[in-house]
Amino acid sequence: MVFLPQMLAWRWRRGRHAPALLGLCLIALWQTTYSRATIAAELIDGIAAVVNGDIITISEVYEAIAPEIAELQQRYSGATLRDKRRTLFKESLQPLIDQRLQLARAQELNLQVTEKDVAYHVNKLKEQNQISDAQLQQMLESRGLTLEAYQEQIRHGLLVSKVVNAEVRSRIVLMEKELREAYEQRKERYRVAGELNVSHILFLVPSHATPEEEADAKQRAEAVLQKLRQGGDFVALAKHYSEGPSADRGGALGTFRTGELLPGFEQAITSLQPGEISDVVRTRVGWHIIRLEQRKAGAYRPFEEVKDTLKTELSQTKLDKKYVEWIEALRQQAFVTILYEG
Repeated sequence: MVFLPQMLAWRWRRGRHAPALLGLCLIALWQTTYSRATIAAELIDGIAAVVNGDIITISEVYEAIAPEIAELQQRYSGATLRDKRRTLFKESLQPLIDQRLQLARAQELNLQVTEKDVAYHVNKLKEQNQISDAQLQQMLESRGLTLEAYQEQIRHGLLVSKVVNAEVRSRIVLMEKELREAYEQRKERYRVAGELNVSHILFLVPSHATPEEEADAKQRAEAVLQKLRQGGDFVALAKHYSEGPSADRGGALGTFRTGELLPGFEQAITSLQPGEISDVVRTRVGWHIIRLEQRKAGAYRPFEEVKDTLKTELSQTKLDKKYVEWIEALRQQAFVTILYEG
């Protein structure tokens, strides 16, 4: 379930690139114009930056980082709090500038978002959170938002998604050769561990056993091993002598992947062939006589099975790189003035 209030403000995490905005980005972006009334209102608020003639107000930045500010206020105070607020403000301003650049580019390309698109995402959010219209309204009001302002945020988020898809994602091409080379480079990721089907006869040793108890358990194990060497039936002897919970099943433990068995247990059967029996083996629970029932060698998941996963990973890597190049080009072409950084 997505927590609604956290979706109402844009979160720019350090180390995360804006291709994440290809999903629904709900960003509080209110376009402004240079009317006298607007300028007067924004001078009271304060202007953080001007992007190609479009204003980003100080309050807009603080609105975007409100949850982080609240968290800082719980952890810090005084000069430390002021420094961290200032740093957060400065780090958050550039992404907001980038958003304005992307929205402007979307306008240049005449990209559109319909009322139907916006309504779909509002309804989807309500379904995911299992909330009614009244509950949505209440949550919006708690954030100081109207439904209309929230819908505008959705519209802007969808426009950003469209422009990045059009200008970046659509130009990413992956060749079959690239996928196969990546498969070979990452092949160990797709290794499937071997499997071992085993049975045992267990002679328990208490965690604080005396030397006499240790010797007695080992002696009993060796006596049963001797019976097996002389042709005794493993299943029958396991049912009669084993002190483990698998005794009723004739000692059958089932199938395990390589590395899942007790230390010492697995090493004891590395040289066994199916049907062969080990010597007595000590583990932290006691003495064992182990029979290897079946061994299945490890393998690699085939290329075709992991191809789609590889394609997603490589596409995202390329998308991140291309996006950085694209947004930098938008910055170079823009006229940006930063007036306040916290």
